[in-house]
Amino acid sequence: MSSSTCVKQPNKFLNKIPPGVLLEKLWIVGALVLGAAEPIIVKYGYRGNLEPIKFFLIRNIIGGLIVAPLFLYLNRSHPSNIKLLKRVAPIAILLMTTSLCTILALRNLSAITVLTIVTTTPALVALINQKLGRDILGKRFWFGFCLCFAGVILSMPFGESFSGDWVGAIAVFVAIFSSGFYRIKMDEITRDHDSIYISTYCFIILGVLSAIGLSSALAFMPSLGTITGYDLGYGVVVGICAALANITFIKALSLVGATRISIITMIQRPGLLFIAALILHEIPTWIQAIGIAFVVVGINFAKVKRAAITILDSGS
Repeated sequence: MSSSTCVKQPNKFLNKIPPGVLLEKLWIVGALVLGAAEPIIVKYGYRGNLEPIKFFLIRNIIGGLIVAPLFLYLNRSHPSNIKLLKRVAPIAILLMTTSLCTILALRNLSAITVLTIVTTTPALVALINQKLGRDILGKRFWFGFCLCFAGVILSMPFGESFSGDWVGAIAVFVAIFSSGFYRIKMDEITRDHDSIYISTYCFIILGVLSAIGLSSALAFMPSLGTITGYDLGYGVVVGICAALANITFIKALSLVGATRISIITMIQRPGLLFIAALILHEIPTWIQAIGIAFVVVGINFAKVKRAAITILDSGS
């Protein structure tokens, strides 16, 4: 046997994947994993005496502190100015509104109700982006979306009822609209600026606003009590997770578009329930398994093509 036959051949499968596509997939996977980790941690936190408002504010402060070094580093090549601040500040408010309303909704509605309603967010994003001329929806997009939506419903535990009160209902619908417009505005601004820089910028703003809010709340709302080690511990862990999840999500959004990433992240909801069931040693039913399969198939049908940048996008 000649020595040339002993040379290890390169991996043909990896060679077929362009580096840019591979990196894009890694960002998407990171967004899915980190995005799914946060609600699991919060769910465990609510088993104890976790106060939502204090926890939410601490989470934002820690998230801002975590990304601060990265923000300062990127800011050297992307100097901040009043014009950019005016664009980023409303986006940060939308992000803050979405997170707060989701927490309030989960306190007042059943989990199955919240998940079902929030799953309609990609439809809102698709309709608005199509109207703005940013996305060209594939012929089978809505068929794929319907498959995903049906899959999310099927994958949920039907032992839990659709229940809640009007406060939770208002909160979850506000969360849908704020999340939808947050993704659309992020899609717009990341065409002009680095996505990681904008993500860290948002969390810096959230951290500053939350620091002001927490100090004011503790001073003027004695009923909140003091910050306990339990609040601080979960705030730190979730703050780190939330900041990293947002960076990976916005990076993935800048690569594939708001509509496409919104469809892809629909796999989080049945996947999260499936993983949680395994952790709790509960065997998923065959209906739930079919639901997860529906989402996977639906994502492949719901194709989206990003349109060229329009005057509307570049003029802000």
